[in-house]
Amino acid sequence: MRLRLLVLAFACVLAFAASASAQSTGATVQHFTFVNPYNGDVCTGNRITHEGTNSFVKDVETCITSSALPPGTYDIGTDLGGFRWCSDFNGAPCNPATSGHVTVTDNGDGTFTWEIVAYYSRP
Repeated sequence: MRLRLLVLAFACVLAFAASASAQSTGATVQHFTFVNPYNGDVCTGNRITHEGTNSFVKDVETCITSSALPPGTYDIGTDLGGFRWCSDFNGAPCNPATSGHVTVTDNGDGTFTWEIVAYYSRP
């Protein structure tokens, strides 16, 4: 029992340290949910914006979709057949990704999970 409490306390300290570290580096994390109005696909993720030296804008999200790409990992810049990946965080107009990847997994029930990591220029 003491070991469990010690592990829980240590995990809390690490979580607090990570949160403080993210804030001290100028990173902002905003959670978002996107529901595709055309087919009902649902995506949830986080927009991470880092200011200062080596600044970046990054989306990390998971989508459950009926849109089939064969399972695998696709480079956003080259493997999507000219399709521009636009952020689900911004909505319209499109701010196309400058780099990243999409990993597709077949869920076996007619749906697919897309794990997306995408980087964007400043809007």
